[in-house]
Amino acid sequence: MTRALRRTRVLLVLALAGCASLRPGPRPLAQGVTAEQLLEGLAARRAATTSLRARARLKAGLAGLWTRQAILVQRPGEVRMDVLSPFGLALALGTQRDVLWAYSPSQQVRYEGEASPLNLARFLGAPVSVGDLVDILLGLPPARVASGPATLARGTDGVLLVTLPFDGGTQLLSFDPATLELTHAEERRGDALALTVSFEDYQEGFPHGLDVAAPSVGSSARLAYDSVERNVPLDASLFSPPSTPRVLPLESAVTG
Repeated sequence: MTRALRRTRVLLVLALAGCASLRPGPRPLAQGVTAEQLLEGLAARRAATTSLRARARLKAGLAGLWTRQAILVQRPGEVRMDVLSPFGLALALGTQRDVLWAYSPSQQVRYEGEASPLNLARFLGAPVSVGDLVDILLGLPPARVASGPATLARGTDGVLLVTLPFDGGTQLLSFDPATLELTHAEERRGDALALTVSFEDYQEGFPHGLDVAAPSVGSSARLAYDSVERNVPLDASLFSPPSTPRVLPLESAVTG
């Protein structure tokens, strides 16, 4: 082999090695992180976010249609969601502690009833409590009181999995190994998968895409935030139901 040919082969090997070094490798995994630290991060976010004003799109129910929403949320248990149409307000929904109300401008009637998971599922597509709904709309999993120590494991692609036992079930939280952002939460009660929530499209530490489902009852909802303002002052009157000459039981409302 001539000296020129050997030199050419060396240069070729070096060039290939350089190309290989430019290929994206696997994302680095978080080192030394514990289940307690991941849960403390969620607790800090929960404490730091107390209210929200947003514009969003919601898809829920069997019809699978996107509707535009104006959303207000305030801890501990106040939510208002105005369904908007090209002609103005189409429907307003709200919770005040343990009361759920729905107002129809076209019918000039307000429906009121218990803010139970069953009633929330009828209107929002997921059977959650008011406190759970507040947490989810604020980009967090439902808060649960641990009944035992949380455990940490590695899933596929290095995903960090925190299992949190609570009275009546278990909560499984999935975190991105590189950013430590929460990507998925699910709850099991007994053998049944009761609730799943996916979090995506993080912007400035807040997820702008939420998927909520209750596989056991076949309901689901998807929420996509277009604009979000956090920790804005919200007057309590904003969550009061509109006055109307007719108030009917929530059970008489036709949904879907």
